[in-house]
Amino acid sequence: MSTGTKSRPQHSGLGLLLADADSHTPHLAKPLAEQTGRRHNPLQKGPLPKLLWNEGGDAGSLPQQRWGVIVPQGEEGDALLDRIAPLIAHRRRQQDDQPIPIFRAPSKADDVEAALWRKQQFDSGKDTREALPRYQLILGNLDQVPLSIQNVQSIDGFVGRLAFDDADGYRAYAEKVLRYENQTARSDSGQALFFTVHDGTDATKAGYESLMAPGVAMAQRKVMERKLMARAIVEAGDKATPSRDELLRAAAGADPMVLFSMSHGSGAPLRGWKSEQDQRRRQGGLLFPDGLLLGSDVATRSFLPGGIWFLFACFGAGTPESSSYHHWLQALQAQGELSGNIDYVLKALPKPGERPFIAAVPQMALRNPNGPLCVLGHVDLAWSYSFSELDTGEQVDRPARFVQIITDLLKGNRVGTALRSLMLALGAANSELATIYDRIARNPSAPVNAKLDTRRAYLWMQRHDLAGYILLGDPAVQLPIATAQSQQSLSAPTLASSRNASLGLAQPAPAAGESNTAQVLPSGEPRGSERVDALERAIAQWIVDPQKLPDLAADLSMPQAELRTLCERYRQAGRATLS
Repeated sequence: MSTGTKSRPQHSGLGLLLADADSHTPHLAKPLAEQTGRRHNPLQKGPLPKLLWNEGGDAGSLPQQRWGVIVPQGEEGDALLDRIAPLIAHRRRQQDDQPIPIFRAPSKADDVEAALWRKQQFDSGKDTREALPRYQLILGNLDQVPLSIQNVQSIDGFVGRLAFDDADGYRAYAEKVLRYENQTARSDSGQALFFTVHDGTDATKAGYESLMAPGVAMAQRKVMERKLMARAIVEAGDKATPSRDELLRAAAGADPMVLFSMSHGSGAPLRGWKSEQDQRRRQGGLLFPDGLLLGSDVATRSFLPGGIWFLFACFGAGTPESSSYHHWLQALQAQGELSGNIDYVLKALPKPGERPFIAAVPQMALRNPNGPLCVLGHVDLAWSYSFSELDTGEQVDRPARFVQIITDLLKGNRVGTALRSLMLALGAANSELATIYDRIARNPSAPVNAKLDTRRAYLWMQRHDLAGYILLGDPAVQLPIATAQSQQSLSAPTLASSRNASLGLAQPAPAAGESNTAQVLPSGEPRGSERVDALERAIAQWIVDPQKLPDLAADLSMPQAELRTLCERYRQAGRATLS
């Protein structure tokens, strides 16, 4: 019987998705020496997360979980708050007019200082956590509110960031969110597009074989088993001649879409950046054989309108103040144990005194009125360790933790909650590392355990790779689709590949034995007026007491998140008639 493991890694190389901006040469394509993993356990352990917050309530309910904002100190923070004032007012109405808490953060803080800020400014421990906002929107670039604040808050919160180089970006994004949340959903269900840039490098081959291909198969299986309602699960990315235009065309449709793309991200060119402006424009751009996909390519055209983008590439989300891997790569270089273009990789990493920044591609996509509502991506070197674990001595692929994100989004869950699968994996890696460090500390004179050292090194890489993923955009947004109740009316959707289906998919016809007017829920309950009456009675009870939502959802045999969405839309429509 198959155990789901492989006797040895299938791919050579380190799985680094970084390439030279000019020559398109992938970096660090060759593997480490076998003994390197044992000797070079990368120095220090990172901060360990606490357990996630109480999951007893509805994670998608703003009245229960609350929404808050983290801004820079002083007038700079005030100006940013003013730019998204309509969005703040909108979120306050959604959480039963409870005040929106505002937290002020310093412009610089390392991991230790960020943890102290959290204890002193966010969660002082003087009361229980019910009043703290679990949904947190950070305003400002990485040199205004440091990445360390976002990392420490993401341990158990639902955290996103808005960062634009001009004031208009904030206003444009806020207007886009309000437009989508105040309009009727465009579609009964969304679709997922898995797009791989097949450039022939070992890193993208490993990513395709261990993450993208099994991810598509897993999502399609869930659709066929009717555990996931989606209009289509589409695999794209021409394996012979991948191009930017193919991705831009695929993401131009009007139907709600979750895009999961994998490519190399642009690092520094051979001769270095021409200027700071050149670096901020190009670093993290998506590398295609026919050139880089830059922010200007997604700034004005219809690109994933109202959708959500998981952008898998080195520096795809941004460039930090310092890389988690700088000292490790330098040590390997000094020992002569890493062949290839290590100098160019180090050149791509941030230098002391350089400004950290959110990448241009997600910035321009988010400010585009016809662009996505959120972008998830990496703010450092992105490796394969987040989905291919090697610490057991065998390659164990974990595509499910990424597919979980896609399926959660297709179910209409708020984007912030979708990152939980990665945060749980991060917590597990931290826990394993802590036990290993503790074991070594208890027996400092014990002989060197090569197997344990190798495991520790791989876990360290996995931990930091997972920690590099962040959310850009408001964590409270959702894919603009109808509730899952209306999704039940769809028959099994089309499962397609780029070779046998286009993205302009029509709504599937009802399955045999079903009708368009009186379809049946899995529980056998009719969809007619009786069901509507039951929903209306439940909504009325929720308006009086939102805490009853779990019981009301159980009585209706529907998920809490779906009933909560119906309740909020019903109340917004009613209030609109009073204004």
